[in-house]
Amino acid sequence: MFPTVREVMALDSMRVGAPRLVAGESGLDRPVRWVHSSEVPDIASLLRGGELVLITGIGLPADDAGIRAFIQDLAEVGVAGLVVELGRRYSASVPRVMVAAAQKLGLPLIELRRPTPFVRITEAVHALIVDSQLTELRATEEIHQRFTELSVEGAEPAEVVHQAAQLSGCPVVLENLARQVLAFDAAGDRAEMLLDSWEQHSRRISTTGRTGYDADAGWLATMVGARGQDWGRLLLRFDGPQPPTRLVIVLERAASTLALGRLIQRDAEGLERQLHGTLLSALLEHTLPVDEVALRARALGVTLDRRRLVGVAVRLRQEEPADARVGKEGPR
Repeated sequence: MFPTVREVMALDSMRVGAPRLVAGESGLDRPVRWVHSSEVPDIASLLRGGELVLITGIGLPADDAGIRAFIQDLAEVGVAGLVVELGRRYSASVPRVMVAAAQKLGLPLIELRRPTPFVRITEAVHALIVDSQLTELRATEEIHQRFTELSVEGAEPAEVVHQAAQLSGCPVVLENLARQVLAFDAAGDRAEMLLDSWEQHSRRISTTGRTGYDADAGWLATMVGARGQDWGRLLLRFDGPQPPTRLVIVLERAASTLALGRLIQRDAEGLERQLHGTLLSALLEHTLPVDEVALRARALGVTLDRRRLVGVAVRLRQEEPADARVGKEGPR
């Protein structure tokens, strides 16, 4: 997780400059992906979005139209905010036209009323970003390790769902394609509140792609299946504009574990049936010596020594039409 503009304003390196928010309060929770300092008027062409831009204003246009265009370009590229140090270009405050443009576009505009070394702000914010990325990496490793262990252990679906809820701290539901709940974990919430009228509620959760988030419904969902055959959907409840990457990883790894578990179980059952069929064919067609047949049967858990076995064949036939039965039985 990246630090927000609000969190950056609270840093000691920012507080030294006596920061004051003059516009764009609605954008204070925007994540700051990087810090960029430049006095180039067309700086927007150098940015990718998510940056906190630090300037003194000495390179900005002198006319109102130029300032509006500068703010407009920053907003369009998606910067997190703009910080202006007073004293070099603007003495008492930033121009009103800058404040109005930033407020209109919801762009956080911050004044630094005392001289502040930009390098200290940059170092502090980048340290937060690196620390958060390391924390995210460790959490991701834990997630992968946990679900790998569950796959190796052949965990039941209920246990996989429980682990997903524990790692995310959010309610998790596994449903089949008929929208019937196969397993769930309310993560401390009331199960009745979670599952009440589930089928109708599930129909309202709409996402695109294999994994998607329905912000209106507040559910992150991913399909469960393998080899082109989906058999269910795994859902995680999240309240917010967009779930963090960590929750997406938790949900997708849980879905992969569920799909792999079902494949292994199905393949194991298929292999067992195949072995049974091979042994029966060997008995009927006499393709193997009796001792070897007995040995293979013993390995499958069926002891043939000193035992008498009775074979049973079941032949299914279609039910006769009612008029045919009446004809055979005759009139009553």
